[in-house]
Parts: sequence; C-alpha cells; structure tokens
Amino acid sequence: MVWIPGLGAVNALLPTFGRCAEHTTCHLLDLPGFTTPGSRARVPPLVGTLAETVANWLTHVPDGPVVLAGHSTGAQVALRAAARAPGRVSALVLLGLTFPSHLRHTGPLLRAATRTAVREPAGLLGAVVPDYFRAGPLRLIRYLKSALGDRPEETLPGLGCPVLLAAGAHDPLAPPDWIEHAARQTPSGRAVTLPGAHGFPYSHPESTAALVLGATVS
Repeated sequence: MVWIPGLGAVNALLPTFGRCAEHTTCHLLDLPGFTTPGSRARVPPLVGTLAETVANWLTHVPDGPVVLAGHSTGAQVALRAAARAPGRVSALVLLGLTFPSHLRHTGPLLRAATRTAVREPAGLLGAVVPDYFRAGPLRLIRYLKSALGDRPEETLPGLGCPVLLAAGAHDPLAPPDWIEHAARQTPSGRAVTLPGAHGFPYSHPESTAALVLGATVS
C-alpha cells in the first residue's frame, strides 16, 4: 500500500498509516518539493509533476501492483499517477478528494477552509504545522493553485482499477455529495462517508484504516 499526503502534510496521515502498517506493507511518500524553506526543490510541488514522480516510482516498486491511497490534494496526485501507471495500481483509494467545482476559486475555498478548521481536533494543527513550515508559504500556494486548476472529474472515467472514495461527514472542502458525484464518474467506483471533517484520517484512524484495508481484498 502506498500513501500520498495532502499539501505535503505527512504527519496528518500517520495515525491511519500506522494502523494499516500493522496488517500490510505500507509506504508513506514524502514527495519532493516540500523541502526546507530556502532550499531549491528539483521537482516543483505541482499536481502534475508530482503525479509523474509517483508514477515513475511505482514502476520500480518490487512488490507491485499496489493499492494507491491519497488524501486531499494527495488524492489528486494519486488519481493522476494511477492514470499514468495503470498496470502498477490494483486499487485506488481517494480520501477527501479535492476540489468540487464551486470551490475552485479563492473566496469560496477560504470560507470552506475556515468552516473545516473549526471542526477539526486541536491535535491536527500541531501535526500539520511542522510540515507546512518546512515547505514554506510560496511552495504551498503554488501547489494549491495547481490543485485548484486540476479537474479530477476528467481523469476518473478513464481508470481501469477499482476506485474507493471517502468523505468526512462534516467536510466542507470535499463534501459527501461531491465524493458521490466523483464516484459516479468512474467505471467501478463507490463512495463512503466516514465520521469527521477533512482531516478524518487523523481524527478517525480506526474507521479510515478499516475502510482502506478493505480495498486490499476488494
């Protein structure tokens, strides 16, 4: 199982990742571009370039094909990578896939992010801030702009593997109706709603891990 975090926030996935790693081999990718502020990144943190990096990496994983899982903007990267390397992905898991069309503008996105933030556990902030700090605001803004320009609904219909999409029940950034719509765009996708807001892999790791592990035997 291969995991891709959103906005480079590796720590936000650790609770669910740890539970999955108790049952299967797991890799959590700390993707290039989210480096110490001030250093030069060889690969810019953009959805397209990161997807190409992941797809190339998957061709060298000895224990493939894999279950590829991504959260938030990491789900966008995972989706694009699966489309680039279809023979290396046995199942795709998209957790909190961003962004529905009405949030692909700065104002609505900021309002949704604010509503999401007040619904998250306090510990999530402490988990993501170190990752955001090492990336720096300029890289995060550039990456976010590329995510806002992405159109997941255009990639989903071409997938050949099973696709599982999950939404947090109280997530304004990737609401359940958007996740259900996205699932309908896939040839063999299904949508599930879990407790929590956008950070449900952090706040509800047991239910998230159980769901994702189910994809390994689907």
